Amino acid sequence: MKQIKLIILLFLFCSCKKFLDRPPLDQIGTDSYWQTAKDLENYVIQFYPTFPSHSLWQFGIGYSIRNADNAMEGTPNAILNGERGTTAGRWTSEWSNIRGVNIFLDNYQKCKDNFDVYKHFLGEAYFFRAWYYFGLVEKYGDVPWVSTELLPTSKEELSRPRDPRTLVVDSILADLNHAIEVLSPRSKYGNNRINKEAALAFKTRVALYEGSWQKYHAGSVFGTPGADPNKYFKACTDAAEELMSGNYQVGIYNDYYKLFGLDNMSSANEVLLYRAYNIKDGLSNDVQYSTTFAPFEIGITWSLVSSYLGKNGEPYDYLTLASTTKGNAFLTKISQDVDPRLHATVWAPGDVVSVSKGQVFGKPGVDQVSSMLNPTGFQLKKCSNPNSPGAGATGGGNSETGYILFRYGEVLLNYAEALYELKGDVAYNALNQLRARVGMPDFVVHPQSSDPNVVDYGYPISNELYDIRRERRVELALEGFREDDYKRWAAHKLFKGKRPKGYPFDQSEFPSYHPLLDANGLIDYFQNFLPDGYQFKENRDYLSSIPAEELNLNPNLTQNPGWQ
Repeated sequence: MKQIKLIILLFLFCSCKKFLDRPPLDQIGTDSYWQTAKDLENYVIQFYPTFPSHSLWQFGIGYSIRNADNAMEGTPNAILNGERGTTAGRWTSEWSNIRGVNIFLDNYQKCKDNFDVYKHFLGEAYFFRAWYYFGLVEKYGDVPWVSTELLPTSKEELSRPRDPRTLVVDSILADLNHAIEVLSPRSKYGNNRINKEAALAFKTRVALYEGSWQKYHAGSVFGTPGADPNKYFKACTDAAEELMSGNYQVGIYNDYYKLFGLDNMSSANEVLLYRAYNIKDGLSNDVQYSTTFAPFEIGITWSLVSSYLGKNGEPYDYLTLASTTKGNAFLTKISQDVDPRLHATVWAPGDVVSVSKGQVFGKPGVDQVSSMLNPTGFQLKKCSNPNSPGAGATGGGNSETGYILFRYGEVLLNYAEALYELKGDVAYNALNQLRARVGMPDFVVHPQSSDPNVVDYGYPISNELYDIRRERRVELALEGFREDDYKRWAAHKLFKGKRPKGYPFDQSEFPSYHPLLDANGLIDYFQNFLPDGYQFKENRDYLSSIPAEELNLNPNLTQNPGWQ
């Protein structure tokens, strides 16, 4: 049996094409393979390319930004608008990596090397199983927990019903505890490989997700009877406090805008785990194409933009400004007046797009079509890098922008939210680290009644929690968290019955273009498509349907609510 080739981890993290000599997973569970620590390392690194990534052309930005209310595309989103149908076929492919990790966990003890030599690779395996299972819980809720390799002859296991999601999440957290115990710190392997810091960060993410899911879905078809949200909130705060106070390589990068456009993120203490690219080796992406050249019908929404506070730390009256100041003048004014994280996220006139090409941002492509269309006027700037060779260039793989999987800023926000949910305390120190980076005043709590841009979660929340959620939305904007956030908060009222809006349109800047506008003069792109706003089905759309063929093959499986 051939051994897996061990190649430079950069290649492993960015491409599957190098794994030409990897034995098939169903042919590797023999005593002849699992003899050395190198065998274990060679096996576990095959899972790195399964992490999410930036890609090419219209998928240049790999972060999941299309399924929430922070951004919109040129056509209504199927999830937000309740247009998805049931899933046909099977979910076999979604379990293949779990089976692969279980093979490792069934066999690693055959290794003849000292445990200390290979324990890090064991930690990676536990991390990966937690990663794959968390994705299944987010998508389906209850799923069968399988901790060993299943064979075609494992009829009893293959016909099991779904386990409660709390059992699965508890098992995920147990896997992460095992990983934290044996993984090496970032100082040994860097942040391009799973490390102890990343595992602690992942634990905060999982625990916060489940705690808030169980709190805000309690009593609904999506809640788990008897679940204890506080157990998960405490798991989140415990992991965060360990990372915040322990001997770990963490920190806040000094430039919010530059952080997301970096190619090499290895020296950024804030980035706990990332995916790297290298054009010379054929490993590239189109992040810069998507942010500095072609927006591909992506537009940031008024809802997100109006969440940013003024530079004085107070709510900003965007609508009053929009009544007199429009188009480019509006973009310029808010870039000067509000939280600098907005200007790091949305292009403003005169911003440098490409240093090498001498290009600056003129105006958003609201009158364009296809790949050049920006439907809202708020054009995505976050993740751009004017000094990148790919800045201002066409697509096809001219960027090496890193993909952040975990960063310390998220941990601070996870901690702040979980701490408040658990004890009613505000983590001022954690939140102020994020504020200080961009020169904003310290975090303070505002009465919702004083906010001209107040949003409705569909249920009352305290002023403290409202501002903690606002801070999260602003800091993590367009990094792929918003869909998970509204789902775990049971907050469909944020967008149901509403349409995503754009900036106040200035007709003089586009004499030949006449977009649909609302009563405030904001671009109302979906005015005809969605006369009644998004039609999210709150009794169904928080989870996906179980594939139909799986239900036929296993009568013990049940369909998710609303998909029957």
